Amino acid sequence: MLRKAPVSYLVVNGDESEPATFKDHYLIERDPHQLIEGVVIAAYALQVNQAFIYVRGEFALGLERLQQALNEAYEYGALGSKIFGSDFSVDIVAHPGAGAYICGEETALIEGLEGKRGFPASSLPSFPPSPDSMASRRS
Repeated sequence: MLRKAPVSYLVVNGDESEPATFKDHYLIERDPHQLIEGVVIAAYALQVNQAFIYVRGEFALGLERLQQALNEAYEYGALGSKIFGSDFSVDIVAHPGAGAYICGEETALIEGLEGKRGFPASSLPSFPPSPDSMASRRS
């Protein structure tokens, strides 16, 4: 579903805004390295060099532990340029959400990542999105 584009991003939804759901929260707080490893594997498979992990703003402890794990992964050489001497590079950013329930929806989440108000698109994006639809979202 991911077409070749000049720049592609991997976005991981860790917002988990549904009531009584804790799987993302639990994983982010208890084993952030496992999440990072999964993101690196997905990024490699998709040949993406930039990934974002969108974390619910209220998950302060999880965000802190995720950022620490990211720092450790960079120090160890598991993230960044030429991972472990290979030709593959990937950077991961932990992005805190604004705490809005709606930001768990994919189009609202992307708006939030772009620094806009997390508001869903009136129609779902087509998969894969056409270049025209992506250009209109940027304007």
